[in-house]
Amino acid sequence: MSDKTDAQIEKETGISRAQHENRNELNELPTKKLKPIDKEETLYEDGAGRVWRRNPDLNASYHQPMPLAIAAIRSIFSSVFFGIGKVPNLKFMSPNADGTYSEVCANRYTGELIIDQEIMGTYNFATDAPDAMKTGNLPGTGEHKTMDIDTHEQYGGNYKQYAKGIPIGSLDKPPVILSV
Repeated sequence: MSDKTDAQIEKETGISRAQHENRNELNELPTKKLKPIDKEETLYEDGAGRVWRRNPDLNASYHQPMPLAIAAIRSIFSSVFFGIGKVPNLKFMSPNADGTYSEVCANRYTGELIIDQEIMGTYNFATDAPDAMKTGNLPGTGEHKTMDIDTHEQYGGNYKQYAKGIPIGSLDKPPVILSV
């Protein structure tokens, strides 16, 4: 959290606290379960035919139930040593019609949607990443840094929705969104 005022943060990022905390009202979940559609298992398709890109584990470090540095080290170790010590959560993104991105995280072992407010997937306001579906990540610079990363670091993770139409606290059990 930041010691800046909300007005200062909004001036720097262009995103108000209300927009930040309600961003997931715009975040779309996959329809039914995600299933891989390529042999590398980086592209997945949901029940409606929408394509989702699985990000490399290193790019999902912010979405793990452990300190960021530990998640990053585990991701690198796992990629070098044939999957030993994998991080538990996978991150997926899919472009929206307006150039923004919906984002979800799922437990790689259970397929359940991650609903912890500090590490769950969140809607991305950034529109300056036309190659994100090819590269598997939104850049840590530009609009994504300013509108999505900086706002999380400064306003925190007090989100009001898990996803479009699903308020925080409304789920007794996370839905399964990934075929495992």
